[in-house]
Amino acid sequence: MWTFCVIMLASASYVSKGSPSSSTPAFRMLFDLSPAGISDANTFVDNIFKDNQPPRARGSPRLYPYATIGDFIFTVPKNRITNRDLTVNMTHGEVRGLDTALRRKGDCEVPFFHDGRTVVSCDLVIQGLNITFTSLVKGDSLMAIWKTIWVNVDVADSNVHFEAITPVGPGIGILRAFHIVDITLDVTYDNNLSLNKGRSEKFKEEIATKVLKENAP
Repeated sequence: MWTFCVIMLASASYVSKGSPSSSTPAFRMLFDLSPAGISDANTFVDNIFKDNQPPRARGSPRLYPYATIGDFIFTVPKNRITNRDLTVNMTHGEVRGLDTALRRKGDCEVPFFHDGRTVVSCDLVIQGLNITFTSLVKGDSLMAIWKTIWVNVDVADSNVHFEAITPVGPGIGILRAFHIVDITLDVTYDNNLSLNKGRSEKFKEEIATKVLKENAP
């Protein structure tokens, strides 16, 4: 089972250590709490998701080179006399791209104080994330024959809201908010599976729903 929170918690615990490729540790940044501070906030967030997140995700066997989604089964009801109920066994779910999936979406908001600490708020986008399955299906025609097909899921559009309390001195940054505001998935499948429009939409909907549940924080 995978969630973006796994990445986020790992990243948030690392923000105080700075980027290995940077001569300026993240915790030494001074934030301008005015519109000019947006640039500081952008740098802070990029430091987390471009510099710190990838090596930490790649160091986790649960996340890299891929995370897994457990097998699941569902049925798509027949809707014509020329087909049967479609039985679907989804197997070998593999999620790739978690190490670089999150990126800043435009400029961050102006940093602000909360309880004496500086808070950075920014929208993120999920990109380059790919989920693949091997599926066993039966019932796309009147002939009760099992077929093995591939199914592919990509993120077509997304918006994630992220907030972090910046570290003080050599302290640890704190994840304040991580919320998937919106996400749209694009599901495609092997042309060896023959479904009419209604059943195709139901097939894709079942898969997208399962993937989103696996991703729920």
